Amino acid sequence: MARCLMRLLSVLVFLLLQYPVQAEIRVSDDSGRSLVLEQTAGRIVSLYAGHSENLLAIGAGDFLAAVSEGDDPHLFAGVPRLPFRADAEQILALSPDLVLMRPFTESTLGETVRILEKSGVTVASLDPPTWDGMGPYLSKLGIMTGIESAEKLWREKTAAVAKKVPEEGRPRVFLESSFRGLKTCSPSSWAAHVIHLAGGVNVAGGAQPLREGSPLAPWGEERLLTLAMEGIDVYLVQAGAMNPVTEQDVLSRSWISGLENARIVFLPEEYISRPSLFRLEESVDRLFKVLYPEGGVFP
Repeated sequence: MARCLMRLLSVLVFLLLQYPVQAEIRVSDDSGRSLVLEQTAGRIVSLYAGHSENLLAIGAGDFLAAVSEGDDPHLFAGVPRLPFRADAEQILALSPDLVLMRPFTESTLGETVRILEKSGVTVASLDPPTWDGMGPYLSKLGIMTGIESAEKLWREKTAAVAKKVPEEGRPRVFLESSFRGLKTCSPSSWAAHVIHLAGGVNVAGGAQPLREGSPLAPWGEERLLTLAMEGIDVYLVQAGAMNPVTEQDVLSRSWISGLENARIVFLPEEYISRPSLFRLEESVDRLFKVLYPEGGVFP
């Protein structure tokens, strides 16, 4: 009897060594969920372009079963695209094991989220991260996808992209994030750090965010014109869904002449405000060429 038990134990040990039991994956999201995944995600539906691009950046692009219609079609050629108000049936048809979205998106898809969770699909709602929150955010994506190097990639990339520009003599930059009430970027935002990495000085560095963690900060026309008297070299306009303005819209404003000699430059919002590790290097390079059109090598 003892000999049989020993043989059975040996077989069990052998099987465990050959087929180790994977521990449950636990992570929390920004809507207060404590998520438990039985295994790393292999089929992901991403309903926010920032999530999609960051998955691509950490090496999990092949895990995407679908992206949103707001994603760059050139980055995800052949990947199904879902409308912003995708219903549960559309998503379930893709057999995902993880659906990524933003809390803002979740607020408009409440019933869809309930059906997905009832159907056994894990839903993770993650805010677009601030600059300082990007490392922990990427770590969560890495945990859910089994990519351990995600946060390390972030540290390496930020160290590599900073332009070697002296602190003195940097161009003074004001970013228009939204024309409604004239908002700029908050100091903790992605955009503020891209401006710094590209060699600029954010002249609205004292702006207070709309709320904690918000990338937007109210500024107003009067405060802008006061800054212009002190000197603004580049008036940078974030162009896109968050700030749907044209060059003609900006140039026809009654106060625009108060900017005096500032160069007015438009930059697509995905290259200035979207927290995307995938776009970071190109974002910094694009803005550097705007700030230093003459080029040059700096010590």
